[in-house]
Amino acid sequence: MKLFDLLETLVRTVAGLCLFMVFALVTAQVASRFIFNYSLAAASELSIYAMIWSVFLGAAVAFRSNSHIAMDILKNKLPLSVGKLADIVIFVLLAGFLCLIATEGYDLALRAMRQSSPAAKIPVGYITMAIPAGSILALIFLAEQQMRQFLKGKRHD
Repeated sequence: MKLFDLLETLVRTVAGLCLFMVFALVTAQVASRFIFNYSLAAASELSIYAMIWSVFLGAAVAFRSNSHIAMDILKNKLPLSVGKLADIVIFVLLAGFLCLIATEGYDLALRAMRQSSPAAKIPVGYITMAIPAGSILALIFLAEQQMRQFLKGKRHD
């Protein structure tokens, strides 16, 4: 699945760049305060926004590798056939939740475009767009993971 590998690499790279921006902006903010006795208000604000994007993109990547924390104690005690049914129910619920977050997050981002951030003066919708972007990417990776499990199950039957 080379396309998904490429997408994951791209998302990881952007998330990593966001984290580097957080580091650089916070370092600049601290240095400007202690060396020049001057506060870079926009740097503090932009570092928060970069962290938000990093979190949503990183959460999406975690869906691909199934790295999110899971409460599977109960599911592991079920018979195999019931466990497979539980996996399907969990997938449907999770996919529905991600769709809801994506649509509501998109609506929120559109409404937030009319509002500017206090220090950086950028539309807040660009920051809020991390919600639907991360949710859609998570949904793509979740669907890919489910498809892989389905195909793996078909090969063993």
